Amino acid sequence: MRIIVPAAVLLLMVLDGSLTAVNPERSLHTDRGDWCTEHRRLHSRLDVVEERVEKTVEYMYAEVNSLLDSISGASWALLPASSGPLLDIFEEDSR
Repeated sequence: MRIIVPAAVLLLMVLDGSLTAVNPERSLHTDRGDWCTEHRRLHSRLDVVEERVEKTVEYMYAEVNSLLDSISGASWALLPASSGPLLDIFEEDSR
């Protein structure tokens, strides 16, 4: 699960367009107003990405729990082991 969350964040950022190429024409010395606006926009986009990741993780958690419930519910219906010899399906027929 430790790798899923960062991978999901990266995937969502790529899909959202948050990871874009750096504009080489842009000057590093911008005035404070531009920097603050860009900073706010960045935080706004990060909030959106964080919300999407949280919703995705919750959805995946619910799906995994549902699958585990299905598997554990079906385990009682499995047939008991047969008392006869086991057949090896990969063994060549010697007839």
